[in-house]
Amino acid sequence: MLSAGAPYHAHLMDIADRAACDRGIAELRRLLGGRCDILVNNAGLSVLRPFPASDDALLDATFALNFDAAFRITRSLLAELRASDRATVINIASELALIGQRGFSVYSATKGALIAWTRALAIELAPERIRVNAVCPGPIDTPLLQQEFDTYSDPDSARAAEVAAIPLRRLGAPSDIAAVVAFLAGEGASFTTGTAWTVDGGKTAG
Repeated sequence: MLSAGAPYHAHLMDIADRAACDRGIAELRRLLGGRCDILVNNAGLSVLRPFPASDDALLDATFALNFDAAFRITRSLLAELRASDRATVINIASELALIGQRGFSVYSATKGALIAWTRALAIELAPERIRVNAVCPGPIDTPLLQQEFDTYSDPDSARAAEVAAIPLRRLGAPSDIAAVVAFLAGEGASFTTGTAWTVDGGKTAG
């Protein structure tokens, strides 16, 4: 875990672009020095579109970012994960991998695939003591969610309706997800693998 003032490196890349991703991974591998303790696959693309209008371009682009990139990055860093004595992979999925919502058939498919892969990979890598878990955020108050609200004729009403559908009666905050990721990455979750943690204010419980 990073402590306050710990060094970090930022590298901008399009992980849906295989060549760009490979270059970024090569640079990351150099910085890691042969070992990776924690890998969080967190990039995502969400487009609100009815199923009949969900063309191949949308399908390919969403899978490339939401699933394919996580698969390839994890595979590329497997040697570094194996070199750690406490390696963990955390995949950011979605509540929409667990429940249906109109207009998100493609997005739900990609995040459902991510959870299925998380469980399979957890079993495969368990003998090597590499843990693999997923986190399923509900509606999180981010610019991406606001973009979704803005597609409606009355964005404020859309936001209010989303909040009303959540038993805790609020949107999530990025810190709510970060706290669960930090737990899964730590020693307190050392006996936890193959799970999908739902962090949605109770939305999928109803």
